[in-house]
Amino acid sequence: MKEIVKQLGGMFGAGVAAACCLGVPVVLGAVGAVGLGFLLYDPYLFPLFVAFAALNLWGLFRSARAYGNLVPFWVGLAGGIVSAAGLWLLMTGHSPTGIPVYAGLGVLVAGTIWAGLNTRKAAACATEPVPEIPEIGQGVDISKRLTTGAALGIAVAAAMYGMYKSVEAFTPAAQQSAGGETEKCFGVAKAGQNDCSTAKHGCNGQATADFDPEEYKLVPKGTCEKIGGKVG
Repeated sequence: MKEIVKQLGGMFGAGVAAACCLGVPVVLGAVGAVGLGFLLYDPYLFPLFVAFAALNLWGLFRSARAYGNLVPFWVGLAGGIVSAAGLWLLMTGHSPTGIPVYAGLGVLVAGTIWAGLNTRKAAACATEPVPEIPEIGQGVDISKRLTTGAALGIAVAAAMYGMYKSVEAFTPAAQQSAGGETEKCFGVAKAGQNDCSTAKHGCNGQATADFDPEEYKLVPKGTCEKIGGKVG
């Protein structure tokens, strides 16, 4: 049961992060309502998405291993990689569509459901109670385990920071800023060409209308008003 809860929690978190980026209104409203609107920022959303997807995959691996069939895990892993890569490409402006994100998440969900069905089938066919996944037993070297846990924690933190910096460094806004001083110019971005996020979505390139006054583009400093925009 605990593994199922972990998988569902990971899947839910990954779905929320992806939905924030892709601009699903209900999810954006819910995130803002609970005071987490500050998370609607590309470099934050990507590592959060990967972390929740990894949590789901870890639970999926343990569940699949317990019943001797790792195929659902490999299917889910493939979906997780595709969705993460698609989200990174979307956030950094290298892909105009979120289709790979949706497709990858669909495959990840399929792998999770497959593993769940295997678990139910094994439980139904067993003459004895289905064995729980082994917990930490006696005789474990606690100091070694703590050291390993600390090292793993540092590695995860470093990976999360690296993902954050990769999105921050490769977004169109960051690349344009590198060319000189810029300013936020509202009302000049065409659909699909806005920079960074707004209250409507968490990713750049998600504007749905031309010249939306709530969307902005970064332009060379001092030029916004000359092209009919409003400096933010």
